Amino acid sequence: TFASAEAQVAAISDDIAYNSHDLHDGLRAKLFTDDDLKSLPLIAKCYHEVDTIYQNLDQYRRRHEALRRFFGILVEDVIFSSKKIISELSPNSIEDIRNASKPAIQFSRETFQALKEIKLFLFNNMYRSPKVVEMRKTVSLKLQKLFKRYIDDPSYLPSDWKQKTDLASSKTARARLVADYISGMTDR
Repeated sequence: TFASAEAQVAAISDDIAYNSHDLHDGLRAKLFTDDDLKSLPLIAKCYHEVDTIYQNLDQYRRRHEALRRFFGILVEDVIFSSKKIISELSPNSIEDIRNASKPAIQFSRETFQALKEIKLFLFNNMYRSPKVVEMRKTVSLKLQKLFKRYIDDPSYLPSDWKQKTDLASSKTARARLVADYISGMTDR
């Protein structure tokens, strides 16, 4: 059987959100350009629509509008595709959905293929970009040093966190607290 309908919705929602946000982030980090994105399926259409409707739009607003349309296309596609599948399945209960021969919630085949190409683009041009790989190494070294500093001398921690580490029942518990503190440093 397939994952629950809830899990399907969550996975697809993540795909939509992460791909959209990562495209924005990659552009802001100058890992690729708007022209690079115009070579990708679905996104090229979005830029074309924006350029046709809003001539002389500044680059920031053009980009924002094109990627907003991309987000909308993904949402509309999964809704349309899923409605069609559910109609075909004609379920009478949740068990009918769980036991169906295919997931009830999914992208159309065309959009799924386009997303595979977009994910590959992001993988090559963002997640494995030499700039990002190098920065990841630098950040990892800094985090290791920071972790060691806090483990060796918890007085560098804010007082409430230092107190927690003083009360830790073991080295492992102290390490977990320090790791939690570091991972939450950017929460704000």
